[in-house]
Amino acid sequence: GLGGAKKAAQYRGKGRALRGNVWWLLEENSMNKYLIPLAFALLSAACTSADFNMVSEALQGASAGGLSEGEIAAGLKEALATGTERSVARIGKADGFWQNAAVRIPLNARLEHDLPAMAAAVGPKTSLVYLVNPNNPTGTVCDAAELREFVRTVSARVPVFIDEAYLECTDDFAGRTCVGLATSGHQVVVARTFSKIFGMAGCRLGYAVLPEKLAASLRARMTGSLSLTTIMAGIASLGDAAYVTATRAKLKAGREALMAEARALGRECTAAQGNFVFMKTGLPVKDFIARMRAEGVIVGRPFPPLLEWARITVGLPAEMEVCHRALRKVLG
Repeated sequence: GLGGAKKAAQYRGKGRALRGNVWWLLEENSMNKYLIPLAFALLSAACTSADFNMVSEALQGASAGGLSEGEIAAGLKEALATGTERSVARIGKADGFWQNAAVRIPLNARLEHDLPAMAAAVGPKTSLVYLVNPNNPTGTVCDAAELREFVRTVSARVPVFIDEAYLECTDDFAGRTCVGLATSGHQVVVARTFSKIFGMAGCRLGYAVLPEKLAASLRARMTGSLSLTTIMAGIASLGDAAYVTATRAKLKAGREALMAEARALGRECTAAQGNFVFMKTGLPVKDFIARMRAEGVIVGRPFPPLLEWARITVGLPAEMEVCHRALRKVLG
């Protein structure tokens, strides 16, 4: 950690200034020597960065550090399930651990979350509703007002888990986040990661914002640890608002240029808002992947059932020039 109880005492004042619920989770947990550094990162950012004032909101709820979105969701699913059957209404990822427990709701015609269909699928045996916003691999986002109304309504019946891994890449992060619902008493879990816009995928750092009662259900399931290097990188990242603003603008420019290239070639794209584009290639995607690789470009794996669609990540400008040339050769 960063000095254990002695270091924690130095930050305790800041924790109290933010109502301190995060300290309840960290100090009471037997894994606190690993989780306290994450509190330092979040508290430091909340007190020093105006652009990330939503982190101070997050600290008014209880946060869980050192877990992936999947681990948090799995822990909640186990903690909240009743009886022998567990049902989860959700869209998106095909994570193996859900297996037959998930009720998968198809995307709508725009490849967006079908919120009315998801709400209709919630039944007496549903234990958790899970969605990713922006979605992966389509990159589409929910209408902010519609999503909030969906979450308010559904969370009155079952907890709602929202994965915001790519949300910081969108045009209106502050206007789209659901952290405010998690900190205002709703049964809502919001998961965030440092792996996307902050570029820290190798460090495995993230956090969740959730009501204290739900946080308590995760305490016994905390696993793993956080290195000093990871913590210091997280503190620096949250404190560097200018970097995030600049990176978001570069991602948008690269995303829009790639979508324009695809459309010039007569290919359909979703209204993607992540750090990638999702386009209909008109080819079996395995063939498209192989042909792009031959041109020096690696694109995303197949995403059934959309087997003519490809997910292409936005890279540096020089890399995207190579990608554009490859697209013109493969699809032109």
